Amino acid sequence: MAPTGLPIVPSITEMAAAIAAKSAEIDADETLHDELLHGRPSGNPIQLGPRLPSPADWAKSQVQGAQNNAAKWLDHTIHPRKNFKEEAMKASSQARYHDSMQRVLAEKTWEGGMNLVDESQALATVAKRGSGAYTSGVADREPKITARIAELHADRLALCAAIDAMPESTEGEREAKMLANKRGNQAIGAKRRGAA
Repeated sequence: MAPTGLPIVPSITEMAAAIAAKSAEIDADETLHDELLHGRPSGNPIQLGPRLPSPADWAKSQVQGAQNNAAKWLDHTIHPRKNFKEEAMKASSQARYHDSMQRVLAEKTWEGGMNLVDESQALATVAKRGSGAYTSGVADREPKITARIAELHADRLALCAAIDAMPESTEGEREAKMLANKRGNQAIGAKRRGAA
């Protein structure tokens, strides 16, 4: 607990270390490895299935989800709740973009590019291509999705196990778990990009 009485949320670096430690523990403990991969049909809590789906099942589910939601995707894209150009031009959107693309914004290409956008033309293109463009785009990438998930699976499994071990009795502890999960995923991403 922090001096304020709130739970301490680990940093991205601390989560990277926790994932590495949990991964080593999983590799050394065959029972834990089996429980995470196949479930634990007894004890408390009971875990009837794997902690994470296999990479192939995960990719298959993503493709199926895209196919199942194609009509909804098309409807929401053609009839957005908000004007995407106005949203993109908001100061908050530009601040987020600036955070990840400082060089582009320093050259003012964001504002210039968005000023050239024709919303009706963009939506007409989406409508013409239809929902098939969305589903085929995801379905065509199933091998890539599977490979990417396979690369991340061991670290994601270790992150899940580390997160599961955190306390969750209070709202603060549950919030700390959510933030730790976010930072763990950031650590995995940094590792994959070679930044860690």
